[in-house]
Amino acid sequence: MKRSFEVLYEDKELLAVFKRSGLLTIATDQDATHNLYHYVRDYLNRKKQKVFVVHRLDKDTSGIVLFAKTFDMKERLQEAFADDDLDRLYEAVVRERIPLGKTFRVDQFLSIDEKTGNVFVTHDKSLGKEAITEIEATSSCSSGTVLAIRILTGRKNQIRLALASLDLTLIGDRKYADNRAFQMMLNEYALIFDPQIGLRQSVFETTPLWLPRNN
Repeated sequence: MKRSFEVLYEDKELLAVFKRSGLLTIATDQDATHNLYHYVRDYLNRKKQKVFVVHRLDKDTSGIVLFAKTFDMKERLQEAFADDDLDRLYEAVVRERIPLGKTFRVDQFLSIDEKTGNVFVTHDKSLGKEAITEIEATSSCSSGTVLAIRILTGRKNQIRLALASLDLTLIGDRKYADNRAFQMMLNEYALIFDPQIGLRQSVFETTPLWLPRNN
């Protein structure tokens, strides 16, 4: 039976997998079984190993997700994410044609509506959390422009809101760009931790989907 995820790396304490676009990271009230955590838990249960959620990706974002197999590793990884003690590298495709080599740095404050769960930009710094996004136009493609993206903070919907603030149309982003493409073209292709954290492997990566191979 074909798995709903791809194993990228595994040791006794953690598991790195590739999540496809359209798959939830964890369960919701509407769907308790069709999610990455459910499939990973089944995979590790068969090996008599535990699983702990470390972080999440949006449903429509593809990319690398880490799961811990021990509580100690869960705490260590979550502390690194909370302290932004890692590099998170993404790629995206936007509809607009941008001069290659052009760069952007978007610094926003994001807040979450407690009733709806929607994320929005706030100008009141006391109500939001800082979100810093670095973007570079790297190449052209038939759909528009391929972007290399690095986030210095990890906030929900951060990249999508950063692109929207620049009036850029992320292909497939129905929420912030009103684009109805079949798949949202946003992919996390690398997580790079400080070696001092003490992981057996500090770099987790997969081949980018759209970036030129020399990036």
